[in-house]
Amino acid sequence: MSSNEIPGAHLFDGVRIADFAWVGVGPNATMQMAFHGAEVIRVESTRRPDTFRSGGPRPAGDHSLDASSYFAKFNRGKRSVAINLAHERGAEVARRLIASADIVTESFAPGFMDRLGLNYEEVRKIKPDVIMCSMSMEGQTGPHAKFRGFGLTLQATAGVTGVTGWPDLPPVGTGVAYTDWVATHVAIIGILAALDHRRRTGEGQYIDLSQFEASTLVLDAGVIDAANTGRVARPLGNRDRRFAPHGVYPCADDHTGSDRWIAIAVTSDDQWRRLALIMDRQDWLESDELCHTAGRLAAQDALDDGITRWTSQRTVDEIEQELQAVGVPAHRASTVRDAHEDPQLAHRNHWWKSDHPVIGEMSYESPPWRLSATPPPMPRRSPLLGEDSEYVYRELCGYSEAEFHQLMVDGVVE
Repeated sequence: MSSNEIPGAHLFDGVRIADFAWVGVGPNATMQMAFHGAEVIRVESTRRPDTFRSGGPRPAGDHSLDASSYFAKFNRGKRSVAINLAHERGAEVARRLIASADIVTESFAPGFMDRLGLNYEEVRKIKPDVIMCSMSMEGQTGPHAKFRGFGLTLQATAGVTGVTGWPDLPPVGTGVAYTDWVATHVAIIGILAALDHRRRTGEGQYIDLSQFEASTLVLDAGVIDAANTGRVARPLGNRDRRFAPHGVYPCADDHTGSDRWIAIAVTSDDQWRRLALIMDRQDWLESDELCHTAGRLAAQDALDDGITRWTSQRTVDEIEQELQAVGVPAHRASTVRDAHEDPQLAHRNHWWKSDHPVIGEMSYESPPWRLSATPPPMPRRSPLLGEDSEYVYRELCGYSEAEFHQLMVDGVVE
């Protein structure tokens, strides 16, 4: 522990979050705050567990709600309380929890919190300076507000699927719910802005986050072009409108058992000459057309064929070292194992270990930023469902031991 890493002196110490959100966006946002000292109370029920609890990876043969490493990934550092919100007394418990909280988060379809009597107008009656953040698919208002979906449908809705893939093939998704990991950081920004506002004014406020709107951020210049010129961006595969050659090329077998590929992005005439020299392509060096970007853009098919023949005879390690040594931008198309073993990530201690009573020891990502005065401590592992129920009901909600036991009997703590 460094001299400036003082336990109990972290960024969000004293901030409590009643976290009703589920799946990816909300839980990831509140976890980032938990890393920095916030007390996050994750609300769930065995009747309506988080969707991620059914996912993997998980210990072989274990299908229990506490065995999902994917769920554990997004809920480290939190406490878990079991509240059956479908029970007639469930909303009563939720209101008591909210009374003790600074922030309330939820990511249900619009209308769900209304039906529980826990919309912002009701929540602020309980805690006038509360900050509430709703993170629905398309926001709380508008003709599509009540639409439901997940990352695959959201990236299609936002236009991401329309620009991924190849021009001569059907559109493809990004392989993961890419939009989730954009919207979650936008959610954090909104919450932090509201916290700063409350610190300065004493006022809480409501944050209506549309994951759809947040996800349009990843469309880059395409959305600006469409809005102002009417031009519609189309899939380009691995190519670029400004640079060539620009692609991902197959490499020789390196005995790892996986196909290996190298990404090469030539962004200047000088880099082009260096690539042609390494490849011993005198004909390319002598070509008047290829010495300029416009000529290379017009000859991309032929260039890709030539580069593929060259890369196919070399391992990814060889190509990476040769091209990087002469300043040609190139890097292997990393597998997930490559990413986990990356020396840069290891140097920055990016991977944190977490020892879970059901899952065992696993490594997970740490925050990608480093705060010099308040570096985050290693967080607690992800909680078991309802693990902290007695603490929450008795210490935060004010129920007596007898009342807590009766709530258990009645099916509220479930």
